[in-house]
Amino acid sequence: MLAHLIKKEFLDSLLNKRFMALAIFSIVLMPLSAFINYKYYDARKASYDNQIGQFYEASENVESVMRAYRSPSLLSSLARGTEPYMPIFYQFRSVSSGGFQDITIPGNIEAREFSVLSTFGSFDLLFLVQVVFSLLAILLAFDMIAGEKERGTLKAVLANKVPRDSILLGKLIGGFAVLWLTFLIGVLLLYLVLSVFNGQFLSGSTLPRVLLILGSSTLFLAGFYCLGLMVSAFCHSTRTAIVVLLVAWVLLQLVVPKAGEMIATVVKPVRSEYDVQVERQRIIEEEVGIMEEEAGRIYTQVTGKEEFNFRNMRDDEAQWEQFRVKYQERYRAFKTNQMDRLNAVTQEWEREKEAQRALGDGIALLSPAAALTFMISDAAGTGDLAFQWYKEAVSNQYQIVDREVFSRQESNRFSIRKGGMMMSSSFDDEQPPLDAVPPFTVPEPRINDVIAANIWPVATLLFYLIVPFLVAYTRFLKYDVR
Repeated sequence: MLAHLIKKEFLDSLLNKRFMALAIFSIVLMPLSAFINYKYYDARKASYDNQIGQFYEASENVESVMRAYRSPSLLSSLARGTEPYMPIFYQFRSVSSGGFQDITIPGNIEAREFSVLSTFGSFDLLFLVQVVFSLLAILLAFDMIAGEKERGTLKAVLANKVPRDSILLGKLIGGFAVLWLTFLIGVLLLYLVLSVFNGQFLSGSTLPRVLLILGSSTLFLAGFYCLGLMVSAFCHSTRTAIVVLLVAWVLLQLVVPKAGEMIATVVKPVRSEYDVQVERQRIIEEEVGIMEEEAGRIYTQVTGKEEFNFRNMRDDEAQWEQFRVKYQERYRAFKTNQMDRLNAVTQEWEREKEAQRALGDGIALLSPAAALTFMISDAAGTGDLAFQWYKEAVSNQYQIVDREVFSRQESNRFSIRKGGMMMSSSFDDEQPPLDAVPPFTVPEPRINDVIAANIWPVATLLFYLIVPFLVAYTRFLKYDVR
């Protein structure tokens, strides 16, 4: 009985003219989006290769370790995510200039990304699943029950004493099978186009991520299909059902994710980057002043004189060496204290941003669209997880560069301040050994890391799959077909 009902619903949905038109439209869009987004990736990768090649060819000195480049993600062809907003590289600067900031070379490919049209999002697989196929799901499901009541076919079926739970399961499995089959064909066409362009899409490291994207998309579409069944079970006319579903679609797709970000901004405000940089600069100037006065005390201690006479001290090799040893020893302690204060400011700012982001994400996760965005973008290596790993790798690399390069350079330069007097000079400034700085690499989150970071998005997708179906099931058992 159930198999017969599934077959009936499958054929009815498959032959539905409205569905066929939308399905053909969707299948055409999938390979088209693959072509467009791979070209975007290819241009970004070429820009990355060109920039990093020119940089290292032209940098045979300490400048060659001053940048941390990140290669664009291959799977950005499926979901761009935050890729257009990620910097091509981070530029390392000495703490005396305020630490490191993200900059991009003027005129690079990302400079063309930002326009009014960018607010509409990217034409990628994520967009097609969120918008086109979710609409297709509710347009397929909205008249599954209410439509059959209007046509009188539901009453005729129930007159034959067919179990209501079998009818609902038949509509769920049969109808969704057509939707999923259409989606699967589109994905295969998309993947085929990408594989023709780049054989790495068939590699063992890429395939699990593609399967995760496919699985999360399936959960998302099944949730919207169950939502359509639930609304159809509560309505007695198709007109009411489609209006309710369209309103729900707008709320879940557009309003809730944006509302989360807006509410978080108001409830948990974050200081601007400018304010943080001003506070960091104040600490730097304060600490440098302290070190300059400390250098004056070291000078007096070594020479026994209150007034500076730099030439005499430098002519006395023993005094000069004693001053250098004491100064550099004191400088290491000074640098540690300075970095601790600066890191405290930065960490507090990061905590503020994390609290705001957590609140915004928590509210946004009331929407399955937001959950799908988190899942697919992280699986594609273009989400928050990849960006956080990149920033952590940059931070670790900066610690090494600061220790092996900046600290050695700065400890060879000194300024002495005492009263109204000021003297600046340097020791013999040797080139820091660059072998101590390892090449910069960004670890790629494993598939287990992606899943672990998206437990709540998965829970949201399962919620929208299970709860609407249970509500529809309970409602349909008492549905009035008269």
